[in-house]
Amino acid sequence: MSQSTAHTRTLMPVVAARRGLATETSPEDYDPLGHATGREKKMLLARLTGDDRYEPKVYYRAESSTKERPNLVPSHFPERISEPDSGDVNFMIVRKGMPKRCECRHWFKAIDADPESV
Repeated sequence: MSQSTAHTRTLMPVVAARRGLATETSPEDYDPLGHATGREKKMLLARLTGDDRYEPKVYYRAESSTKERPNLVPSHFPERISEPDSGDVNFMIVRKGMPKRCECRHWFKAIDADPESV
């Protein structure tokens, strides 16, 4: 073998498989209601009928709150994490039946939420 052919490589063409992706979906391909169960399904059905009660709500605090007249925070659970000021991350736990004072000097109290809002 000559020196020039000993170091010669044969180049093979490389064929890469290309996968086609869908650019849009159709209701026949995926139906979220078919996969949803429980609260998620109830939420999706309500949204389709125009009821947006499952969207996050903003509750504004009163100008002046006291221990006797605190801001009421609806909750389905015995306690709820609240953020009194969205400018800073400052969470506190508000328990049902017990008013609690925040750093912002406002009072908050968790109350029973409407059972139909679940």
